[in-house]
Parts: sequence; structure tokens; C-alpha cells
Amino acid sequence: MRRIFTFVMGMFAGALLLWGALQFHLLRAKDGFHLVPKVNASLGRTYVDIRGFTVADWAQNTDLVLALTKANQRGLIENAAEDALQNGMDRLLRRNDQR
Repeated sequence: MRRIFTFVMGMFAGALLLWGALQFHLLRAKDGFHLVPKVNASLGRTYVDIRGFTVADWAQNTDLVLALTKANQRGLIENAAEDALQNGMDRLLRRNDQR
């Protein structure tokens, strides 16, 4: 009887994790993890590390941008754009210092 209970609880936990993966993006940003509801239920892009995202990366991930906008979390996009700009400026200044 114990094995059946363990099996059923494992199935329940797996179903719950699958439902969560279908419904939410788990984003890792510089300030921690964020759970954002997906616009369309799918298993794609369940976990996304946005710490190194550039403007080109955001342009390729329009579903993620739409989900962040709908969840009023546009600050994550803006912070990533500011970081990309800062990194570009740092690289440019380092090149000029080496000359």
C-alpha cells in the first residue's frame, strides 16, 4: 500500500510541475528569480536567464517581452537594456584606453 501512495504522490508532484512549466516563465535576473505568467501555454522558454540579454536577444524573444509587458514587469527589460548599453560603453572605453 505504501508503494502505491508514493507512486500517486509522485504522479501528483510531476503533474503539478508540468502545469507550472506550461503556465509560467521562470526568469533569472540580476536581482533574483521572477515568476511571470506565460501568454501561451507551452513548454518552451520555461527557464530563461536574462542576465546577459542584449537588445538582439529581446528582439528574438518576443513572447517573453509580451509576457513581461502583460505582467507589468517591463523594468526587467529596461534593466537588461541599460546593462547592455553599459557593457558596450565599457568595451568601447577599454579599446580606446589600449590604443
